[in-house]
Amino acid sequence: MSRKLIVSILIVSFALLELLAVRQEQLNTVHEMSRLHSAINNGNEHIASISIEIEMACSPSKLYETIAVVESDEEH
Repeated sequence: MSRKLIVSILIVSFALLELLAVRQEQLNTVHEMSRLHSAINNGNEHIASISIEIEMACSPSKLYETIAVVESDEEH
């Protein structure tokens, strides 16, 4: 009887350890996903700021100023 009890306790302990390992892997995966989402959001913010800079540099008023400066430099 005690041999069966010890074997049962060992089997249950092993199963619980396996479940604990699976849970830790889930936590690690969620942490990695969170880190990657944060990196993606930072990249998207950087892309948006560069896009705004490009739009400002290519705006008609900015292009007109650039053309006017080039034309005035050519006259001298």
